[in-house]
Amino acid sequence: MAMAEATCAFLPLPDLCGRVAVLGGTAIDKTLLLVGLALRQVRQQGIVLCLDARRQKQTEVQFRLLLRGGASYLPLPTAGIVPDGIAQRVLSTVSRALNEKAGSPLLLLDSVLGDQGWERTLIFLLNAGVTVVELLPSPASLIFGGYETVLILRAHGETAGEISRAVGRKVNDEELAGLKAGEGVLVHLARTQRVSLPEIS
Repeated sequence: MAMAEATCAFLPLPDLCGRVAVLGGTAIDKTLLLVGLALRQVRQQGIVLCLDARRQKQTEVQFRLLLRGGASYLPLPTAGIVPDGIAQRVLSTVSRALNEKAGSPLLLLDSVLGDQGWERTLIFLLNAGVTVVELLPSPASLIFGGYETVLILRAHGETAGEISRAVGRKVNDEELAGLKAGEGVLVHLARTQRVSLPEIS
């Protein structure tokens, strides 16, 4: 469905499942999205892990202040590769959450680059019922067929054009540039929906 056919009203971001890619957004938009998703998950008594290769100080501070004990924030090397020790910590935390029937765990990945070992770990986690939300470093990182859902945040200029092409022109440059903070476009298979992002409150 073309964006023009979608209603102009922004619906609340639905609960996410499977593997979700996030494109666009400013550094602040990305931080607010990560923290908003984490807060929503914690309020539902769920487990949250955030692996952050972008290493924005504001993201770490927000996680530590707002989500004390409810979420794990793990900074990664800026290269974005997940060290074996952190991968093991993710697996043990998810295993514990699944054994405790704490609901579907949420794994937030910010600019994480996957090698073959990490990709196998992600497939294992997805098969176990974990929701994986990946803030991709660029539209070129969007692998065709690798994501069921793409959440697009505001973008301008050439970046908006790259994102539009990456999602098969389901949303155009002008629509992305017209988004405001706290708004996004959710593309799930052939369906496009304007959504409001979770708030930090």
